[in-house]
Amino acid sequence: MKRLISIFLIFTLILGVTSCNKKGKEGEENKKTLKVAIMYPEENIGGIYKEIVKEYEKQNPDLKIELTFDLSDESKIKESLTKEEGYDIVGIKRNQLIEYAKTGLITDLTDFIDKNDLRNKLYPINLSYGTFNGKNYGIGDLPITYEWFYNKSIFNKYGIKEPANLKELIDISKKLNSKGIIPISIGAMDRWTLALLFGNITCQTTGIQSFTDNLGSDKKAFENIQGINIAFNTFDKLVKNSIKKNSVDINYMQSVDDFLKGKAAILPTISITKELIETKKPSGFEYGIFETPIQFVDNPMAKVSASGGQILTVSSKSSNKDEAEKFLKFLFEQEAQKLFVEKGFISALKTANQLDTVNKRIIISHIEMTNDNSGFLIDNLDLKMADAIGIVLSDMIEGRVKLSEAWDRVLKISFQQ
Repeated sequence: MKRLISIFLIFTLILGVTSCNKKGKEGEENKKTLKVAIMYPEENIGGIYKEIVKEYEKQNPDLKIELTFDLSDESKIKESLTKEEGYDIVGIKRNQLIEYAKTGLITDLTDFIDKNDLRNKLYPINLSYGTFNGKNYGIGDLPITYEWFYNKSIFNKYGIKEPANLKELIDISKKLNSKGIIPISIGAMDRWTLALLFGNITCQTTGIQSFTDNLGSDKKAFENIQGINIAFNTFDKLVKNSIKKNSVDINYMQSVDDFLKGKAAILPTISITKELIETKKPSGFEYGIFETPIQFVDNPMAKVSASGGQILTVSSKSSNKDEAEKFLKFLFEQEAQKLFVEKGFISALKTANQLDTVNKRIIISHIEMTNDNSGFLIDNLDLKMADAIGIVLSDMIEGRVKLSEAWDRVLKISFQQ
């Protein structure tokens, strides 16, 4: 099976973007240079950043921006943050932000965010993704939610209504099973699909604070995570009623194909899959998104699981902090954010988005529901534990791990030498 990867890499995978590591040209001799590094390849989202940089340079002729694409090597990022001549603005992942905030490698942007009223202008998840210990060290540039897509024709044919809670989802699954239809399509060969589904549960049962507080700690710190056993119990019920055992033999792309071919009625996955569905769907195929998030527990810590995307941070070593903040201010204003919307993405800036389709309206309504506990689980763990969760969830589907042993098994794999 494939090793579990970060949500950022999943994001670029779904977009079908080919990486090409290129750097911007050196600034002219008499211009101040601002060095910006992003995780996206030059195509697609990287191209949007190129347009934004071009416009910003036009409005600020005394400044040259060096834009570096596809910077995802953690050792190179950390090395840059320790040097004064390194990048001024760096796009990083959530678990990196926690580490770098702890070690003082990135700047506290709380005052900048408050001064520019970004707390009201941007969605909660984009701010919470850059938050650690009550301070804002960065801003997520693209909101992404975990959604439940469904085949409208199948639901209409069998008189099925959107489920509001776990019991209703299981009842629907039993009905679909009796009709020979796969209830939930999930490509468990790609273990990140399982970890994302599980994170959709843990955001309600557990939140992310316990995980972020203990990131980098020893095994004992994770032994009594509140609500984790409830989360595994919920996942186990889905395995017994909704997820087929052979899901471990198909990957993410096959799960999307099964959904589009009508073999499966429900496809739980991240919101950007909507673009993939639109590209691949056959003529006449109708799909929807569950309007009300499925409630797995009575008092969820968060209703929606989500990501803020790449997190833009400012190096503590930067000698261009004022220029860096000015560029970030421009980046999150209407003029720049409309470029994301024009390319089909949902902007982090609330006022930039257009509610031009029902499904987009639903996704945006879910983004508005996010809070500090909404973060994707795999983005708030180190890679070893994130991968261990994927392994154990896969083993649960195949019957190799008992429910009572699940979390202990995750910890054993995570902390083995």
